[in-house]
Amino acid sequence: MASLVISSETISVRLISRHVEVIRWVEWGKKPESRMRVPLIDVDRVIVIGRPSISFPVLYGLLREGIPCFFLTSRGRWMGSLSPDNNKNAGRRVRQYELVNDAAFILEVARVLVYAKLRNSRRVLQRLSANRDESHLPEQRQVDRELEQLAARAREAGTLEELRGYEGMGAVRYFSRLGCFFPPNVPFGGRTRRPPKDAANALLSWSYTILLGEIEGCVRKHGLDACLGFLHGLKHGTPSLALDLLEPLRAPVCDLLVLNLLNHRILSEADFRFDAEKGGFYLKEESRKTFFTTYESTMSRQFAPAKGQPHTDFRRVIESSVATVLRGMEGERDLQFFLMP
Repeated sequence: MASLVISSETISVRLISRHVEVIRWVEWGKKPESRMRVPLIDVDRVIVIGRPSISFPVLYGLLREGIPCFFLTSRGRWMGSLSPDNNKNAGRRVRQYELVNDAAFILEVARVLVYAKLRNSRRVLQRLSANRDESHLPEQRQVDRELEQLAARAREAGTLEELRGYEGMGAVRYFSRLGCFFPPNVPFGGRTRRPPKDAANALLSWSYTILLGEIEGCVRKHGLDACLGFLHGLKHGTPSLALDLLEPLRAPVCDLLVLNLLNHRILSEADFRFDAEKGGFYLKEESRKTFFTTYESTMSRQFAPAKGQPHTDFRRVIESSVATVLRGMEGERDLQFFLMP
C-alpha cells in the first residue's frame, strides 16, 4: 500500500506494535463496525481527511518511520503536513534563501515551469482529440496553435508578470477545450475554485490538492523550504515551491485522472454533494475510496518518458522535479521539467 487514507469522524486510529489499527465505530467507543490493521512497513504516506481520532503514538510512529502525514479538511482544503525531520542539509536552504533575491535565476526557472505546463496541456488535448478522432476539428487545431505559440513565448518572457500573463492565457484556452471532453452528466463549464461550483470542478480541485501534498512532502524530504518558489511568489502559509512543481503535472496527472473517473463512470454525479452553507460541490466521503484506488493506479503506472528511455512513474517524476530544482540551485543550466510523451 503506497498511501493510507484516514477519513471520517467516526474513525479512531491507534498504534499496535508496528501496525496502525483503524477502527470504524457504529456507536462511538462502544460498538466497532470494522477493524483494519496496516503494517507501517507497507505505508509510504498517510492522508488524513476531516477530524478522525488519531492517537499521539500513531503520529510519533509515523515520524519515527519517516512517513509523512498530510492533513485536509473534509471539503478537501489543504491544511498542512507532519513531516519527518529529514532536513539535515541546512546548506540547501541557505542557498535557497540566497537565490530568492536572484531575479534572473527566479525568472529562468519559472520560464521552464510555464513552458512545461503549456506544452503538457497542449499534449493532453492532442491525445484526447486523437482518441475521439477530433484532431481535424477547427477548434482543436486553433487551440493547438495558440498553446504552441504561448509556450514558445513563455521561454522568452522578459518578466514574471509577462510570463504569468502567458500562463493565464494558456489556462483559459486549455480549459475552454478541455470542457468538451467531460461527460454530459458531469459537465464542465469553466474553472471555479473556492468554492467549486460543480462536480467537475470539485473533482479537479480535489485531485490537485492530493497531488500537491505528495509534492510538498518530497520537497521537504530533500531539505528545501516548500514556501519559497519561483513562479508563485511569497505568500503567508502557501507552499509556493510545491505549487510550482505541481504546474507541469496538473494536466497529465490530475486532468486525465478526472476525465478517466468521469467518462468511465467510476465516479458519477451521485458521488458529489452540494454544501449549501459553502455554496459549492464536494466529493462524498463514501466515494473517496474509489477515487484513491484509481489515483494510486495512476501514480504507480509505468510509462516511458521518451522513446528508448527506461520506464518510470509519476512518483519518480516528482522526485526528478525536485532534483531539477536542486541542480539549478547548484548552477546547472538548460533545466527541463517533465514533458508528457
